[in-house]
Amino acid sequence: MLLKNGKALQINEDGIVFNHIDIRIDGQIIHETGSMLIPHKNEEYIDLCGDIVLPGMVNSHYHSYTNIIRGTSWGEPLEIWSSDTVNLGGVLGGEDMELSVALGICEMLRSGVTACVDHLPHLKTAHNAAEVYSKSGFRAGLAPMLHNIRDCDFLHGMKNESSGQETKKYFPSIEEYLSFYDDFIRHFHSPEGTLKVIIGINSPQRADAELLEASSYMSDKYGLSVHCHLLETRWQQMSSDNNSIIGKLDSFGLLKTNTSLAHCIWLNEREMDIVAQRRSMVVSNPASNLFLGSGIFPAHEYLKRDIPIALGSDGSNCGTNHNMLEILRLFLLMQRNNQNDYRLWIDSMTAYAMVTKNGSNVLNFPVPSGFIETGYAADLAIADKNSVLGITDLSLMNELIFHTPAVKMKHVLVNGRFLMKDSKITAIDEDALRNELSERKSYLAKSINKALVKASSEKQVYRPAYEILFQKSE
Repeated sequence: MLLKNGKALQINEDGIVFNHIDIRIDGQIIHETGSMLIPHKNEEYIDLCGDIVLPGMVNSHYHSYTNIIRGTSWGEPLEIWSSDTVNLGGVLGGEDMELSVALGICEMLRSGVTACVDHLPHLKTAHNAAEVYSKSGFRAGLAPMLHNIRDCDFLHGMKNESSGQETKKYFPSIEEYLSFYDDFIRHFHSPEGTLKVIIGINSPQRADAELLEASSYMSDKYGLSVHCHLLETRWQQMSSDNNSIIGKLDSFGLLKTNTSLAHCIWLNEREMDIVAQRRSMVVSNPASNLFLGSGIFPAHEYLKRDIPIALGSDGSNCGTNHNMLEILRLFLLMQRNNQNDYRLWIDSMTAYAMVTKNGSNVLNFPVPSGFIETGYAADLAIADKNSVLGITDLSLMNELIFHTPAVKMKHVLVNGRFLMKDSKITAIDEDALRNELSERKSYLAKSINKALVKASSEKQVYRPAYEILFQKSE
């Protein structure tokens, strides 16, 4: 396939530039770029007429089950709010999950996102999610969640009398986790295509030594990347005492170059140094962190250690959406407010890498994405030139990042295949999706209300401890 007359975002020694080029795609990769390329005999040929060609963006931390429960929360601190999302996720069946995943894919495609890391908390519906990704052709790293310790069993100030054995009845056994992953990998791990499996540790505090050892074993056995939440809140940081959470991961060989760590707001300098030494990656989620009052990600501290930063949307039920340009804009504005020296504000090339190249590295597919260059995956987002002014290359870059609502995507390709063409999503039947959601609203409302009632009583366990803890710390 030959894409003619596009205005493509590329990187050279001067930084980000926009070049008028043609792009030849052979199968799944960009085979050739240049000017005045001549179509081969019988080659599909599309004239982009000057539309803007961007590397497809990556949502590097995301929970797809939350799309269908969007708007269910006003927001509270994470440890209290979690009762809502855990119970809401627990009532969703396989069909609900399929609809939720499809909703997320549509939203991401419409904003030029071509890939995600989906951290899946519910093993019972993980296969449903994977099937939707597989059929759609959307690129995804699927990270079914591994955990066997509840928050009330490790958070500082919680008075929980349950024994370890009683706690573990809430979770699968180590053998069941291993069996699940073996089966899930056999069915869905296809790095040469658009799906791969990632070891999805919930967080180091929520997994005991035996489960972390099993996680390390599976990662080594199958050559899988690792993804987990890490020190998202102050309460988690206070609960780690003198035992470094980073050290816990590292002791099991889980802190390595293909490890990505979501949130990372409350690491101390020594812990950041270890992340840098292990060449791991961090994933900031600015919208959800603001919604839950978790804190401001210290980007400058990571950047000065050369730690790659990617960005994620997190879950739809914590005040966010999956438009990674909007997430990037929010992230940059927050960081400017957090950095007094304007000379240290993040530049456009560093910023754009957070939703492209760095996200590709988090996913770690054999063929990388993030650049419009020969040999890279043909994951492309093509924006309507008429949705921006683009008077100069500099103003066009600024429009893309700081005026994102105006940017309209026209076509999106993943792995060399159109998943959206002429503003119509081809990967999923959106009309059928909306109709099915409309038909299920009554059923979903009953399930959601039931879950929120249950969550309301569970929150009472956390609220008193939270209030006492933070009154003392003021």
